[in-house]
Amino acid sequence: MPIQREMRSKLRYTSMETKDQLLGVAKRLNISGRWQMTKAELVRAIENAGASSRRNRREPR
Repeated sequence: MPIQREMRSKLRYTSMETKDQLLGVAKRLNISGRWQMTKAELVRAIENAGASSRRNRREPR
């Protein structure tokens, strides 16, 4: 199915960390459902959590 193949390619993230290392980072970031996630899903969740935490750290003017 071409749609599935296209979706899979969009989910392909490169990460040098092992899945266990990513699980550790996800635990520190308190990402729920991390044990059921694939490595690519973990990378995306960590990136999203990091982006939201950076937005929350902005100092008010």
